[in-house]
Amino acid sequence: MEAVTVIIETPKGSGQKYDYDPKSGKMKLKKVMPLGLVFPFDFGFIPGTVGGDGDPLDVLVVSEVSAFSGCVMDCRIIGAFKVIQQERDGERMRNDRLIAVPEVSQRYADVNSLRDLSKTIVEQAIAFFTSYNEQAGKKFNVLEKLSAAKAFQLIEKGRLDLPLDWLVEIFLPLYDDNGRVFPETSYAELRKELTAKFGGLTEYSRNMAKGFWKPKEGKVERDELLVFEVMCAELDPDFWERLKLRLLKIFKQDSLIIRCSKIELQ
Repeated sequence: MEAVTVIIETPKGSGQKYDYDPKSGKMKLKKVMPLGLVFPFDFGFIPGTVGGDGDPLDVLVVSEVSAFSGCVMDCRIIGAFKVIQQERDGERMRNDRLIAVPEVSQRYADVNSLRDLSKTIVEQAIAFFTSYNEQAGKKFNVLEKLSAAKAFQLIEKGRLDLPLDWLVEIFLPLYDDNGRVFPETSYAELRKELTAKFGGLTEYSRNMAKGFWKPKEGKVERDELLVFEVMCAELDPDFWERLKLRLLKIFKQDSLIIRCSKIELQ
């Protein structure tokens, strides 16, 4: 199974809970936990997903290190806790917890399932989530411990359930200024990156888009383009700006169009 991107909100050993604030793009202090209650491992979420509580899917990252709020990790999913959570008002909802290991971890390099973890770690994780919810007046009930494959299905469902409000189009040239075709690897790496981040990609390659432009002096030029499309729930201007700068270097262009438009359902 492919690695997934995890964003750490609360680091291992922290007695404070942090949440990602999409409006500011920063981590926000949510609460100070009771004395003695700390996160046993890094805790974060998988961007581009939605869980039963309406927030991105939660992930506990088991590792020998402690990261920091906002750290981005490539992780492999090793399992999950299938959870029913009861809120203070009595409402019950699914609020599963995924368990992952960083790809760069050495101590847990051979861990690929919950069975590979020590029983102590699994019980410690369940005890923490139970205590954390109890002090907030909630009930945490683990219905089942899921395999890595079933946990990954939760991620796929979380991606499909996410309301996709934005369409982003990336217009890429097929030829350089000397008429040479750009190597396929340039497009393949971008396909892989966008598919992993957004869960899918549409490519217009059979009927290529053609761009016409007229320089200040000289005849009208024609440029054949390849168009990549992705849909996302919200826009991250910093991500798209960094991607654009990188693509300008890869394709040796002075300018490149990335167009974002709001999806309106009729």
